[in-house]
Amino acid sequence: MLRKSLLNKSLLSLVFLVFAEAALAVAPKYPAIREFYGQVWLTGKDGKRALVKGRQVLREKALLETSLSGRVKVELDEKRSFILLGSGEVLMPVISWESGEAPVVILKSGDLHWNQKEKGAYNIALRSDLFEFLAIPGDYVLSIYPQKAFTGVKMFEGTMEFSALNGEESVTVKKGQQAGFQGVIENGEISYDVLLKGKKIPKGRLLAVTPIDAGELNKAAADEKKRLDGIAKLKAQEQARLAKLKREGVICSQPAGKFNECVWTCVNNPKKEKKNCLVQNEGTSCVRRRCNANGDWSEETTLDAEKASIVCKAQPVVATCDY
Repeated sequence: MLRKSLLNKSLLSLVFLVFAEAALAVAPKYPAIREFYGQVWLTGKDGKRALVKGRQVLREKALLETSLSGRVKVELDEKRSFILLGSGEVLMPVISWESGEAPVVILKSGDLHWNQKEKGAYNIALRSDLFEFLAIPGDYVLSIYPQKAFTGVKMFEGTMEFSALNGEESVTVKKGQQAGFQGVIENGEISYDVLLKGKKIPKGRLLAVTPIDAGELNKAAADEKKRLDGIAKLKAQEQARLAKLKREGVICSQPAGKFNECVWTCVNNPKKEKKNCLVQNEGTSCVRRRCNANGDWSEETTLDAEKASIVCKAQPVVATCDY
């Protein structure tokens, strides 16, 4: 009976591991922060606000804020992305845990540069206190300044029917054009006419379509070229670095090492600022590994304290093997 119980537990554990691995294997890659400059803050579902420090996939919910000189690029999938420019705030209130779909993007303030190559796998609603659209293919900047009750769009590629939230009037905005809506501030807030069933229409007027200033069009094109050139330069530098390592016979990484070289690594060192590996501390050890033909650090061996004190340092040491 005991044997049968243990067998059942083992089977359940195995099933759990299989499902866990499957879930990890299909974890969504989007939406994800791909680039950022200056200061950018992220607030997730837990409500904790923290500075963005690197690329990351956004899960469940995300509020992004940028400093005056900051900006952040978020890829929603292979076809759609946006850049939140300086002094902006954007909210993705719902992000699917299973698929990574973010069906609603709410621009709370500032400028949102939207880029979409073609129709996506699912619809995304672009919302604010003054507009609501289904995202369309194109390259355009949507803006909202709540303190001034103003919203607008600038079209760099594509065509959009622009209107205020629930407004009956609209204008067609084409490539190289811009349009806007000037709302009304009452008691320090955007003012609305409230219709039946709570439907709100902001008070104000739709502005005429006008050309975007040529200087701004040129600057937008130059900024995009500079960004793409920067990405290409970084890729070229990385490719050159990898090619150099390959020519030098380096096949292992983190740290770099040649075939049959060894690396000595201090594990669980409580004082990494020290020069030596403090193996006399509980839990600290020095391990040696060899770079094999597959480019893996293998054959891990734990060294005794006497030998570790000679060859092991706080940072990994790569050198000819001592055996």
